[in-house]
Amino acid sequence: MIELESDKEKEYCETFNAMVDFLRSLGLTVNTKTKARGHQGFFLKNRIDISSNIPYKRKIEVLIHEFTHYVHSKIDSSVFKNHGSLEPLFPDADIAKIEEEMLNVTRFVDANKSYDRLNIHREEILREIKEIDREIKQKFPDFKRSYPYAKFEKIIKKTDAKYLLKYDRVCVKTMFLGQTKNYSVNDIERDFPQFDDCIINYIKIKAKQRTLKKIAGRISRLNAYYKRPTELFARFVEGLFIDTNKISEIAPYAYLVFCKELALNRYLELADFINNFF
Repeated sequence: MIELESDKEKEYCETFNAMVDFLRSLGLTVNTKTKARGHQGFFLKNRIDISSNIPYKRKIEVLIHEFTHYVHSKIDSSVFKNHGSLEPLFPDADIAKIEEEMLNVTRFVDANKSYDRLNIHREEILREIKEIDREIKQKFPDFKRSYPYAKFEKIIKKTDAKYLLKYDRVCVKTMFLGQTKNYSVNDIERDFPQFDDCIINYIKIKAKQRTLKKIAGRISRLNAYYKRPTELFARFVEGLFIDTNKISEIAPYAYLVFCKELALNRYLELADFINNFF
């Protein structure tokens, strides 16, 4: 008999509620009817919030993630100051190797695939920049996209298009008449019909370079976030619930050390939680 989606959701609901009851029995405050401060989940001291706006399967994963933060903070109080360390969790182990494996686990667990989407977007923008660069160089072989190109800038800076060299959208107010005009990189052809294709492409390439810089910044911040010890450990435990066999393949060394320390009760209440629900 094929299990109905509603039946599966009911099963997830029952599991989630049982997990919540277990955490509350430990003295934790667990809120399940909030937006979790704009996130899917949130942990602070003895309080865990789980967003009410996500499916029960995801609620389970987020609850595991946030509870792991709680356990980590009990083992290592520096979690609240500098995102903790992996050393107290894996004493006498090869931390560099564990970090490397856990980062691979993180990319597997990340349900939103934020990192992958950003990299795909980055590659698309790079291809577009290279294509525009090639088109400009067909007429202006000395053009270099990394530097201001005087032949174009001289023409552009005599018009309101000069603002689009720095911004994607602008609202320009005339000094005497008090009128305003809105300009966008997407409307260059319409707003500045006097420009030839190369000048238009020059403005577009500047806009795409700004986009590329923003994407690079987001990737950098995401990498820094993912590499926080407390996030690595939380996603590792979350991953064990999602697919233990897969995690043991992705992170064989970290998995073996974790199992050893779990048997030694290194992870406090997490041991009973795993035994009850994993």
